[in-house]
Amino acid sequence: MCCIALSCIAPCCSEAAKAAIQEASELAPLHNPPNLYCIEAAQQLFPDVPHVAVFDTTFHATMPPEAYTYALPTRLAAEHRIRRYGFHGISYSYLTHEAARMLGKPKDQCNLILCHLGAGSSMCAVASGRSIETTMGFTPLEGLMMGTRCGDIDPAIVPYLLGKGYTAAELDELMNKQSGFLGLAGSIDVRTVEECALKGDEECLLALAVYLRRIRKYLGAYLVHLGGQVDAVVFSAGIGENGSMLRELALSGLEWAGISVDGAANDAAVRGRTGEVQGPGSPVKVLVIPTDEQLEIAEQTLEVVRRHTEKLARAA
Repeated sequence: MCCIALSCIAPCCSEAAKAAIQEASELAPLHNPPNLYCIEAAQQLFPDVPHVAVFDTTFHATMPPEAYTYALPTRLAAEHRIRRYGFHGISYSYLTHEAARMLGKPKDQCNLILCHLGAGSSMCAVASGRSIETTMGFTPLEGLMMGTRCGDIDPAIVPYLLGKGYTAAELDELMNKQSGFLGLAGSIDVRTVEECALKGDEECLLALAVYLRRIRKYLGAYLVHLGGQVDAVVFSAGIGENGSMLRELALSGLEWAGISVDGAANDAAVRGRTGEVQGPGSPVKVLVIPTDEQLEIAEQTLEVVRRHTEKLARAA
């Protein structure tokens, strides 16, 4: 779920929390309304137990103003709450904990570049265990090219196409559901795109090249944001966990930054296998970590319920 109130850190599902979910439904129309429906149904069925909401945006509440601010008129942005929110935060929270465990370091000492690459793809820069930058923005449309989403485009394309007769609803559908790998290569299945690319299909080759170029662009930016002090690059989600060829291509030629990939280890880290795939002597670890958003939600829920129980005990 998406929440535009930055205080939404896994709260019990009060009326205020549900109002925040409803308010953000326009930004996450596929997720918030059905989740709100389920919350209200669960509260009716189980009225005597705590109900907890865990938000995909919360992890990014630590971003500095220069990371989340768009260069729009301040009054307009404030009135409509337009800013970078970021998504995939539940996954990033889990990956940060797991990467710290694999590195043998406290979470607050870890600098990471996290790559959640699936049908929805994004990246996140983590400094001292906290999100400082992420590719998705006001909505999940910004950033990397994805299965059906275009990712970053020149904003002027929108009024240009409006002038050509497209409606706002048609452009929303076009950019969210007809673009990305589907628009460039005719398929949202990256495995199919890879197979066709290996056979020389020019559209599939271009689609992979665009995807990789975006990843490498943000990888370079995040290396700068982290001052070159990176403990690990982490790959996760469907493509990140299984796309050994894409992982290797994304990190090729980065030995100058202390990043390299061991071919055999990389090829073995697929189908749910966790692994270190960096080359011998590489100062920056390259980790493949299958994400577990359900476990992260359960752990955050347990912590909220524990605090809620302690609060009730003190009030008794």
